[in-house]
Amino acid sequence: MNRDEQGERPRSHRFDDALEVYGRGLDAAVLAQIKEWDHHAELGRLTSNLRAHTNQKAFFDTLAEAMVARHLLERGCRLRFEVPTPTGRHSDFEVECDAMRFYLHVKRVDTDRPPHNPARVLGMSSKLRILERIARPYLVQVRFHEGLSDDQMLRLLRQSEQFILHARVGDEMKSRDRDGRELGGVRIVAPHEHAHVSVTIGLPSGFVDQAPRFRRLMHRAHQQFMPRETNVIVIGSGHTDDAADFDTALRGTHVERWDTFPPRGRRIAHGRAADGFWHGHRFLDSRYAGWFQHEPRDRSIRSRLWIRDQVNLDEAVTERLRELFQDGT
Repeated sequence: MNRDEQGERPRSHRFDDALEVYGRGLDAAVLAQIKEWDHHAELGRLTSNLRAHTNQKAFFDTLAEAMVARHLLERGCRLRFEVPTPTGRHSDFEVECDAMRFYLHVKRVDTDRPPHNPARVLGMSSKLRILERIARPYLVQVRFHEGLSDDQMLRLLRQSEQFILHARVGDEMKSRDRDGRELGGVRIVAPHEHAHVSVTIGLPSGFVDQAPRFRRLMHRAHQQFMPRETNVIVIGSGHTDDAADFDTALRGTHVERWDTFPPRGRRIAHGRAADGFWHGHRFLDSRYAGWFQHEPRDRSIRSRLWIRDQVNLDEAVTERLRELFQDGT
């Protein structure tokens, strides 16, 4: 039975091509290069996958693979796409750079964080900077609702200050006015190396922890590992704030530790909880992981690399992977 008999309207060839449907907002140079891969021995299959998608999320998941492939090609690497593993799965890419070979597993998270209004953030952040006078070594995220009056903002700041003075890592507080309406909130995100508070701006609607989603994708990527080879997981998303959640997923939630001595000059020791993908001896064959930032209109990706501690690493491989994935941002 054809699609007409099933009550579905056949689509023209132009609209069968997801590059024409979903690719309209892509950077022109990116779109042109992807189309040039049609007859590439390896990447032609990647382009075919992109063209065949009927689902927008799946299209942008595959686009993430294409953007990483483009990033590596620009750095002189040779790629094989969807390389079979002995377990019956596929590594997304086999990558050869000079004499080094590794297997790359690319995932994407749509964190769906709405963009901040830059003018609004700039105006409010100057008022919030007073919290950075507090002598506690914490990264603190503050969120606030639109249209707060000066009196409401002052109330938020006073409540936040009292909370920060006594809170611990992971604690969260909601600020309310005299009538019980929510003004915003504060969360103690993590310790940091400085003696005073460092403030970041959160979403008005609440704090969003994407770490569980990143962690699930790390587990899925691990199932695609090539045994006894160097494997690298990279996960992309669209917002700068996502890097902290990637770090939490990989290394564990920040916690206070009472079973060890704090560093000199500090009253409390901090560590990581057991929920990290790299916790202890878990997944010891995973030694390198990266996060990259990319939005559909971007011409390139911006990437960061994490390297596992307390494992034996090949220095030459580590240095080459830094060159490929550590942008220094």
